[in-house]
Amino acid sequence: MHINEFAGILLKSRKQKGFSQSELAKKAGFTKRAIQYWEKGEKSISLENADKLLKALGVQITIGTK
Repeated sequence: MHINEFAGILLKSRKQKGFSQSELAKKAGFTKRAIQYWEKGEKSISLENADKLLKALGVQITIGTK
């Protein structure tokens, strides 16, 4: 998955759940600034941190193979 794809999923999921960046940051254990970077695709994210964010949002991503 490309960084911009994840950024789009993160932003869309956060808005659908009605969380502000600050609320999501607190719920997942990150700073608001980290959420901003990841949503803009400005910084890469580790799989561990992506998993924490997605769990906080109640979102599961399945990555298939070609």
